[in-house]
Amino acid sequence: MTKKKNKQVKVFKGLSYLIIKFLLNIIARFIFKYRNLAHYKIKKDESVVIVSNHQTDVDAVFINLAFNKILRTITTDNLFKKGFASWIIRKFGCFPKRKGAMDINSNMELLRFARHHEPILFFPEGNRTYGEFQYYISEGIGKTIKLLKSTLIIFNIHGGTGRYPRFGAKARRGKYYGEIVKVMPYEEYKDMDDLELSKFIIDSIRVFDSESGELYKSKRRAEYLERMFFVCPKCGKHSTLVSNKEKIRCTECGFEATMNENLTLSSEDPSFKFNRFIDWYNYQIRWVSDLKINAKEKLFVDDNIILRTSNPNEKSKTLYKGTMVLYEDKLTFGDLVFNVSDIAVASPVSGTKLLFTVDECGYEVKGHDRFNPLKYVFMFNKLETKMKVNKIDNYYPLKEYEYAPR
Repeated sequence: MTKKKNKQVKVFKGLSYLIIKFLLNIIARFIFKYRNLAHYKIKKDESVVIVSNHQTDVDAVFINLAFNKILRTITTDNLFKKGFASWIIRKFGCFPKRKGAMDINSNMELLRFARHHEPILFFPEGNRTYGEFQYYISEGIGKTIKLLKSTLIIFNIHGGTGRYPRFGAKARRGKYYGEIVKVMPYEEYKDMDDLELSKFIIDSIRVFDSESGELYKSKRRAEYLERMFFVCPKCGKHSTLVSNKEKIRCTECGFEATMNENLTLSSEDPSFKFNRFIDWYNYQIRWVSDLKINAKEKLFVDDNIILRTSNPNEKSKTLYKGTMVLYEDKLTFGDLVFNVSDIAVASPVSGTKLLFTVDECGYEVKGHDRFNPLKYVFMFNKLETKMKVNKIDNYYPLKEYEYAPR
């Protein structure tokens, strides 16, 4: 049986676009407290590519509000399931790319949009940040941008990691805005060396909000930090951290740290040396890299999870509810067992979801409120998975990130 081709969905235009944009502007300004500092009017036959950093789940929507046309945006394919939500995001200019995989079709789509003068929004990191650091960006981005032969617009989101951190469940109070950093006509960069253009783009979209001096206030600002941090920096135990209000503590040794309003960390314990998220994040990478594993040991155990199928253009199906256990050689959900060696792609999504692919079939693990999907992805990059053997994962490899603000 041949697969049906996806129907091309036209984006919102005319009156429907104006109504949608008006409503979204109200939501952005008064609910999310977001604003764009400048706007750009795209000319009728102008090809434009906007390149931005990626801080929150709504970046693509809010950046759209700075322009007079809907922007065609690459989006992870797990959002494209059958139903009304899939139709809406397609109508708003999004098109799918399989997370963690090379996707020739999406690159061809970019070229097609550019030829038809449809503006493109591009997040080179492909993943919203956890700890402010910049994810891997291919040095081939310069070559890709030059192939589009479009006006290049560099856009920065500021304050997203302060107001809506990836681990958080509640908004903080503080500045949250977008700005156009640079507008470069094609003629201005077409003669640049590919690597030179790549470096310029990578440097231009690097944003560390902790360097801004802005304060992000909340009485619950540390809550759910254990969605990102799973190893105690004092005793080295994992899955023992619990957050409450502005603090996170270890139930094993009593260690306690505070998340400050300026997005730094502090503790009264003199042994704690992690000033920023990236310091603790890198410590966890070292912890996983150095971990000695016993063959029958339960590496991670999480209760109250839901396992569903997760494939584009298909309605998800619930497969299991209960306990998830990771061993050196298998990932179990009750009687349902996946061989670790068959895991080809894995990634955390939002705060408490884990996506993984086996035999080209996608699965979604929805965890409890304090579930940490990141630890599983780190461990998949240590164990003998397909994603490790084939070096698929550029986002969560066991390689430390650099603290390098502009």
